[in-house]
Amino acid sequence: MYLLIRILIVSLFSLPVWADEYLANVMQHIAPPQSQLAINIWDIEKNSSVYSINEQTLMQPASIQKLLTAVAATKQLGTDFYYETQVYIDGVVVQQQLNGDVYIKFSGDPSFTREQLKQLLTTLKTKDIQHINGNVILVSPTSESLRAPGWVWDDLGICYAAPVSDFIIDKNCVRASLSPLADNASEIIIDAQYPVEISTKAVFKPNIDVTQAKAQFCELHMQRFDGNRYRISGCYPGNQTISLAVAVNDPSRYAKDVIKAILNDKQVNYANLIISKQSIPPSAQLLATHQSEKLPKLLKIMLEKSDNLIADSLLKNIGQDFYRQTFNSDNIEGLDINGFTMGAKALQSILIELNLPFNDANLVDGSGLSRYNLLTSAQMLSVLQLIDSDTRFQYLTEFLPISGKSGTLKYQQHFNKPPLKAAISAKTGTMLGVENLAGFIQAKNGKHYAFVIIENGLTPDAKQTRLAPFSALLLRRLYDLQP
Repeated sequence: MYLLIRILIVSLFSLPVWADEYLANVMQHIAPPQSQLAINIWDIEKNSSVYSINEQTLMQPASIQKLLTAVAATKQLGTDFYYETQVYIDGVVVQQQLNGDVYIKFSGDPSFTREQLKQLLTTLKTKDIQHINGNVILVSPTSESLRAPGWVWDDLGICYAAPVSDFIIDKNCVRASLSPLADNASEIIIDAQYPVEISTKAVFKPNIDVTQAKAQFCELHMQRFDGNRYRISGCYPGNQTISLAVAVNDPSRYAKDVIKAILNDKQVNYANLIISKQSIPPSAQLLATHQSEKLPKLLKIMLEKSDNLIADSLLKNIGQDFYRQTFNSDNIEGLDINGFTMGAKALQSILIELNLPFNDANLVDGSGLSRYNLLTSAQMLSVLQLIDSDTRFQYLTEFLPISGKSGTLKYQQHFNKPPLKAAISAKTGTMLGVENLAGFIQAKNGKHYAFVIIENGLTPDAKQTRLAPFSALLLRRLYDLQP
């Protein structure tokens, strides 16, 4: 009997102790010398720690922050949440003329497209409205806090950092191309549907190889001006056309210009096109509504593709809903409950309400783009544990990128081939100097682990010369861990 008990004790406690020593030894050989690391590995079945290092150190999370947003959106908004964009008319239609105004109410739908806007405005024709003896009013009831504190200036003209506004059309992103001319000068090619102005002074350098561009100081620059005007300058190696994805600088003006073009194309006349924060008059008649996909579909896109615009749009909605429920109208008067600051405060409050240890975190946005975001690997592990154990959030695991199969892990080297292929479902978090991964791995020994790997301070040169990402090296050892 004594021997049986001894065997049971050894079997219960030897693996975590042995695994910790094994992984600590592995770390001595694979830990990058220049990076700062914070790691948690958790045995889900045994509900015990396998390995941790620097788990209480505050680090930049980058896009693994989207896991926090997904949990908070599920808790606060519910899985039936969706965005609505609506068209109202206020007046009487007589002989193809509306004696009154048209209201277009935007809601910050991050998935709303120009084609969907066209379909909404086509309903004016179904009402036989050819002329509007009044205004077309774009209604935006919320604040235009477009960018979170700590977003890097260099990112602001690029589509992954598009401004977060009530006015979103085609992700507030303009597609164009930069093409070489015979004298190695350049020209911008852009579809006429985009109401922006992009000029170029950039030159192509056929004698410079792409790999030598940095050493030759050959790089492109973009300046942003009022009125959605841009200028490209600098140089680009080679002589091949390149694609550009330019973030709209002024979303409200862009929306006005797009609507103006659509109405002109449909030959609908009107007095003025204006933007207002006024409420829709009670006398107005709802003409048409577009509904986005419900929250789970939005979160699937957000987590799989690491969509920043969806994450930060939802953050604003979380803040609006949270503070409207927390305070009455008198208490929130004068507060910007629609901006990033209140959204981030609501995000942190919701996580604390869920008994997660986020009191000491610094949360600024929903996407992880801000350099001001700071959290610990232990805090991120608590989110994974909640997602794994709480039935309200378990559906989120289905939306995580799968190594070698989907999302941001589909084509990543060392993750898209055996043994890690299909073994990992995790959220990536990458920006300059940061490479993080948080999720779950099914090891060869049949065990299921939750893990958080945060690596900050990774220089571009170190990233280029390494044999493999640190996270891939560590997870390969974890995958091979013996039972």
